[in-house]
Amino acid sequence: MKTNNWEYGGIYKDFDMEGVITLPNDSKVKVCDLTKELPSFMLEADTLFIDPPCSTGNLRSFHTKADQILPYTFSEFEESLFGRIMEIKPKYLFLEVFKSNKDAFLKHCKDLYQSVETYNSFYYNSRSKPCWILHCTNETENRRYEALEDIDEAKAIAWLCTNHEYNCIGDLCMGRGLVGQNAYMNGKKFVGTELNKKRLAILVDFINKNPTRQFGRSKGRYEIKPDFDKPLEDFKEYQ
Repeated sequence: MKTNNWEYGGIYKDFDMEGVITLPNDSKVKVCDLTKELPSFMLEADTLFIDPPCSTGNLRSFHTKADQILPYTFSEFEESLFGRIMEIKPKYLFLEVFKSNKDAFLKHCKDLYQSVETYNSFYYNSRSKPCWILHCTNETENRRYEALEDIDEAKAIAWLCTNHEYNCIGDLCMGRGLVGQNAYMNGKKFVGTELNKKRLAILVDFINKNPTRQFGRSKGRYEIKPDFDKPLEDFKEYQ
């Protein structure tokens, strides 16, 4: 059953959302189910930031909004997610977790990486809604960023895409594309997958309407103008 609330303004009707979608800076995204497919371009990511579903109910909600019936258990999704991370082998993994999945996902991360740091964070721009960001790596540098401690998760994404050293950042659960948006505004390459074409189309639309020339360069990086606080809050759909 479809509702207008799940149409996201019908933006997806303006774009061909089939197959690999190529965007500026050789960035690529694709609508697909990560449990069934990992596009080869995802292997280009040396850094991942993922905000995955955190519970069965959350996972079912994403499928419902994509006009799909949830075909697997949360445990099966969890195993697939970390299997894909193992295939990509990113130098840095940033994983957003909640109370319901923190312990299990933390264990997976510690099995894969020598260094796992945990940042206190929150969402809806409200400290009463806590979450955590796991920072995982086997590298000897950049094992912790003090700037990420105790800030809203949307601002953490913006900070990482602006300040973390990466050639290509990826996201296996792109949603509306907050990671892609911030990488794009910094003139950097990104790759990603998303279950719901209606949500991913919002990122494609944003890029089409906002050529990178509107962002000024400072010390080799793009400056986000105006300040990112308001645009990010408008851009991201929180769950």
